[in-house]
Amino acid sequence: MTSAYDAAPGGDLGRAPTPRMLEAFSATMSAGSVSAAARRLGISQPAVSRLLKQFEDELGLALFDRARGKLTPTPEAQRLALEVAGALEGLARVKRSAEDVRRHGVGRLRVGVTPMLYEAVLHDLLDDFLARHPELVLTLETGLTEMMIDWLLREQVEIAFASMLASHPGLDAIPLIETHSVVLMPPGHPLAARQTIGVEDLAEVPLITMTRRFPSRHRIEQLFRRAGVPLRLRAETNLSSTICDLVRLGQGVAVLNALSWDGPGSGPGTTARADALEARPLMPRLVHRYGILHVADRGLSLPAQQLIEALRAVLAATRPEVYLGEA
Repeated sequence: MTSAYDAAPGGDLGRAPTPRMLEAFSATMSAGSVSAAARRLGISQPAVSRLLKQFEDELGLALFDRARGKLTPTPEAQRLALEVAGALEGLARVKRSAEDVRRHGVGRLRVGVTPMLYEAVLHDLLDDFLARHPELVLTLETGLTEMMIDWLLREQVEIAFASMLASHPGLDAIPLIETHSVVLMPPGHPLAARQTIGVEDLAEVPLITMTRRFPSRHRIEQLFRRAGVPLRLRAETNLSSTICDLVRLGQGVAVLNALSWDGPGSGPGTTARADALEARPLMPRLVHRYGILHVADRGLSLPAQQLIEALRAVLAATRPEVYLGEA
């Protein structure tokens, strides 16, 4: 004895019905006949009949009793009708959302960024970027690069604007910035007479640096060890602004990423201060590279692509000396 749930001859339960089959079935159920469904869908009656038969074959179910040229829905068809209507509504929502994203970039973007890169670069573009994408929900998480690697792998952020000092399995990077460390000192400091400052010039000079939580601090210590020069630590902090303040107070000189220091003024559009610091390149050069980190082999959302484009434009316009350009 066979039931309507037994596979129909030729049925292939490994395949999924197409959206067009679902539309033909739903239209027939709601319109009451194949001819009415054909008019609703704007196709021929034989085309609707063919789609219905294919739908039955794919499901392995008899959905209609066919007698004297009339189709009568089976109980199984009645049970499926609500599910099919829900599936079609879900497809319609996907299409509407995709169209919104295509036209307006609507969506959610979760970004990780280091405090330094936020202050030096991202801060300058956020107002314009958000104004251009009024429906976008932006989430910003700040932290050290090591934290952002974990956030990326746990899918807590989509992209991270961070250091490219070391590669990480499972992540790719889009290079954006290359800069170097400088030696900061008060005006009139004896070292200011030099065009560049070598590590050996800093022997016995009180030094102010970032704390050891930052990879740059370890790289500074490596430079001193390789040169055989003792590092005379005077102070350490996790804020570049505090480092600059301590140097102005005459507590020592600092080795600091040039991107953290905006020159005589405190930033674009500011006026030079009377107590502006002097800066000279450190030799050997301590190079820093930054870019967008993201999970490898995974496409970027449209909002992520738009933010990267905005970053490139701002860097090209305001920081061409550190911008790496487009690959």
